[in-house]
Amino acid sequence: MPREPLDQTVVLHVTPGETLDGRWRLESRIGQGAMGSVFKGRDLEAGRPVAIKILSPEHCRKPKLVARFEREAETMTSLQHPHLVQLYGHGRRGALPYIVMEFLDGLTLAEVLVQRAGPLSVSEVMAVLRQLAEGLGFLHRHGLVHRDVKPQNAVVDGQGRVIILDLGVVRDQAHPGLTRPGAMVGTPYYMSPEQIAGVEDVDARTDVYALAAVAFELLTGRPPYLGSNNFEVLYGHKNLPTPDAAALVTSVPRKVAQVLMRGLAKDREQRPEGVVALVAELEAVAGARPVDLALAFAAPPAPTGQTRVVSRLHLPPSAAPPRVRGGPAETREGKTVVMRVEETVVGLAPLPPAPELPGQLQVMATAHGRAVQAGVVIDGQGYMSPCTVRLKAGKHQVKVVLPGHKPVERTAEVAAGHLSLMRVALEAE
Repeated sequence: MPREPLDQTVVLHVTPGETLDGRWRLESRIGQGAMGSVFKGRDLEAGRPVAIKILSPEHCRKPKLVARFEREAETMTSLQHPHLVQLYGHGRRGALPYIVMEFLDGLTLAEVLVQRAGPLSVSEVMAVLRQLAEGLGFLHRHGLVHRDVKPQNAVVDGQGRVIILDLGVVRDQAHPGLTRPGAMVGTPYYMSPEQIAGVEDVDARTDVYALAAVAFELLTGRPPYLGSNNFEVLYGHKNLPTPDAAALVTSVPRKVAQVLMRGLAKDREQRPEGVVALVAELEAVAGARPVDLALAFAAPPAPTGQTRVVSRLHLPPSAAPPRVRGGPAETREGKTVVMRVEETVVGLAPLPPAPELPGQLQVMATAHGRAVQAGVVIDGQGYMSPCTVRLKAGKHQVKVVLPGHKPVERTAEVAAGHLSLMRVALEAE
């Protein structure tokens, strides 16, 4: 049996302070993922900050993966859109391929949800979705499918611009060799049923499904399907009834929830034909008002010592900044002034207490060893199993009922920021 040729590729590690191809200087590592590392760097020619993504050394001995990484970089470098992260260039440092991208200073939508400790308003969500649909629609018009739309892959910058990230799993429908056909690519919480099945002709309707899943999470504070492991989440996408956002959060309009359920249809033929069409349907029923995302999603200042806020100081532009023990205050006419001080200053209001993170309870009922739809009552509120409900941390009373079976009553304890799973086996009467 012939031996495989010995791989003699030499992989060199990179460290901050190095300059790639005489232009891209690495400054600090800012991220680490399964595929590689991301560094903050500087474009020495243009004098601007950049983000540099470098493939992990363990992947550099996989010729097909390296070739796909570089071909995808080549494709994305030619695309420019205000709602897609801009790629400036790519190259190799020895055997390590790298991509140079626009450096974004802002919050991902996932971080916005954590900061809020709860769902966003309908108006805020619509402001986000309009921009995401513009970026995704641009990809689709060029025959590309993102395949990994999720809150972690969208950043809101300081000007309120929403930018789509992580174009590494984009599939070119005209040249499918860029990504392996039939591969299950994506993130379980937002994957369409056809992605899970690994079908070869994944198209723009997969991004419609993912965008609807992202909208569902922004409006309810949780993804459409939850589980204690990836298998349970993927099972939900393929087999469980489409969840109703209005049943989870009363502030979500019923017609908005119905449009989202169409976007989350398991049969892609039943979804809106594209992301722009999905958002247009939502806008027609949402009754949303204009929102300045730069103000709505402004990141709070990191606390140093004690932080205090002086509300609505109206000072003329020429006024000298006030002197405060422990550091100066930033003053802007008609704006809130934030100061970091080492001692409590009379007249400055303390920060409000941080809101307690909610938890989630998932209830699944079985009868005769099979999952069934049963009535679930949690603290007097009715649901149908399987269901995942957002609850305050603490103990909650749960009752599960199914005609012809003995009702079951239990107490569930929910921890802040965690998912608790309750399985109930029903017995025939």
